[in-house]
Amino acid sequence: MINRTLHHGKVCYWALVFSVAAHAATLAVFTGVKLSGRTDAEPAPPPAMNVQMIEHAVAQAMPKPKPRIEPISKPVVRPEPEQQPLITEPRTPEPEVTKTPEPADSMIDEVPPVVNEVEFFGQKSLVQRICYVVDCSGSMYGQMYQVKEQLKTSILKMNSQQAFCVVFFMEGQKILTTGDGMLQPATAQAKSKAIKLIDSVRPAGSTDAEHALQQALQLKDSKGGRPEVVYFLTDGFDLDSQHSARFVERVDHLRNSLAPAAVLHTIGFWPQPLDRQMLRRLAGNANGEFIEIN
Repeated sequence: MINRTLHHGKVCYWALVFSVAAHAATLAVFTGVKLSGRTDAEPAPPPAMNVQMIEHAVAQAMPKPKPRIEPISKPVVRPEPEQQPLITEPRTPEPEVTKTPEPADSMIDEVPPVVNEVEFFGQKSLVQRICYVVDCSGSMYGQMYQVKEQLKTSILKMNSQQAFCVVFFMEGQKILTTGDGMLQPATAQAKSKAIKLIDSVRPAGSTDAEHALQQALQLKDSKGGRPEVVYFLTDGFDLDSQHSARFVERVDHLRNSLAPAAVLHTIGFWPQPLDRQMLRRLAGNANGEFIEIN
């Protein structure tokens, strides 16, 4: 590219030299013709042109080389990168909050019913006032642990709307009762005191249940209510058939006179045939059931 530029400059230079020389020669010819037409004057000699003058003229008139114009490059248009779709984490849907409908006026004062159920050795009753009459004579020594566990389980399941009393009978006519001889509400405090008494009793003496049953049927709660159900538990009596029949008659009389609505359930631990018969009669006469534990 540089060599071509220099060569182009030289050509222009010599062209200009020849152009000046030609113009000078032409000017000289015309000058001579004009002067030759004058008669009275001597022809003037053509002006002397030397090489220095020509070079000077050429140097003054030598055009500057044209600036090199770079071609305008077209802008390179690059395709924009494809935008990747935004990946957003899936949003966990918020749980729907359901409003609890307001209760109707008729439901505001409703209270869930309390089930007044009691159970003792599998015998269940729906009652509020309960009495347990338990044989604690010496012959019950081997069975008292099971009896105590059943008693505590039954009492602990009661609600505060129920009332209860436990009557233990043992040697002679000795009797131990919970609740100071009354049907007390089954509160936490009353249950705790009853369990302490249950754990403390020890079997001793002979069996004498008539006085215990009489005291049980005489029990009242704070409103004067008698027991609705009586559980009578024993391992039997040392009675013959005649005395057994009289015992049943006396118990029936006590119930009819003291608490005629009370139901009497009987529970026999390893009873003899005569005792089994007597316990079944007692329960049958008082709308109760007899259960035999062997």
